Amino acid sequence: MPFFKTTTKTATALALGLSLVAGAAWAEYPERAVTAIVPFPAGGSTDTMGRAAAEVMSGILGTDIAVTNVGGGAGTVGTAQIARARADGYTIGVIPAAPLINQPHMRETPYGLEDFTYICGLFHSPQALALAPDSPFSSLAEVVDYARANPGQLTYGSPGPGSLPHLAMEQFLDEVGVEISHVPFQGDGPGVTALMGGHIDMYMAIFSNVPRYELNAVAIFADERVAAAPDVPTSIEEGFTTTASWWGGLFGPANMPEDVRATLEDACQQTAESPEFTEILGNLGSFPRFLSSEAVHEAVMQGSETNGAILERVLN
Repeated sequence: MPFFKTTTKTATALALGLSLVAGAAWAEYPERAVTAIVPFPAGGSTDTMGRAAAEVMSGILGTDIAVTNVGGGAGTVGTAQIARARADGYTIGVIPAAPLINQPHMRETPYGLEDFTYICGLFHSPQALALAPDSPFSSLAEVVDYARANPGQLTYGSPGPGSLPHLAMEQFLDEVGVEISHVPFQGDGPGVTALMGGHIDMYMAIFSNVPRYELNAVAIFADERVAAAPDVPTSIEEGFTTTASWWGGLFGPANMPEDVRATLEDACQQTAESPEFTEILGNLGSFPRFLSSEAVHEAVMQGSETNGAILERVLN
């Protein structure tokens, strides 16, 4: 004799319940819109990269990706908000390297490098050295030769102390063993204005600012020439070893589910390889560069170690 009698109504309810349970178990990420935090104000380089990535990646993931700007603290305020977010993949961040590899060496940040899920590297723009309009130099080697014979007489600007251009130039000066005085500015706008007015001898900038401001770049700190400036030699061609770029990628709070991280990493790769993203970045003087989760984690750790040593020297 059966323990219970299954009615049509009971069977229907049971089937519906099992269907709901199965749906919950097999629901695929993402089920709703994703928020991407950019830890800098709207209109800047990181914001532009973030919006370009969100536009392409939303089509790949099949959901909206809303970009939210959270500026302040040289990127640390928004970066801290990313670290504190719920680790479900619905709040992620487009972060350039500096808030991760520079700022923790310069101030007490409300996050550490262990507070993030490393999803992917997505973009980069090489550093370039631009000369004042009336500069007597025509090559990076000439700049070094003059600085070696006249220590401390030349000046170079950067968008701020501890910025990636500042540390890239200091790394290069360490390599060649010369002294060129640093003049920090509050962003590229004032720095470029000073350069064009002849108040400083040279300016270290991300390459995307070369076409934007029509700068006279004498060298690009990269392994290969940039298609957008084919006549500008690289630091390697000039006989030096320093290369440097402004770069960043996609990060989330620590302990994101592995399947969610993997889905985002795959979407990152598809974005970086898409003609649309390449075109958008090319118009900005920047370039896609996909780094896997493991590779971007390694890049952050190495960058933190290298820049931490430089910052200890130049800021103390």
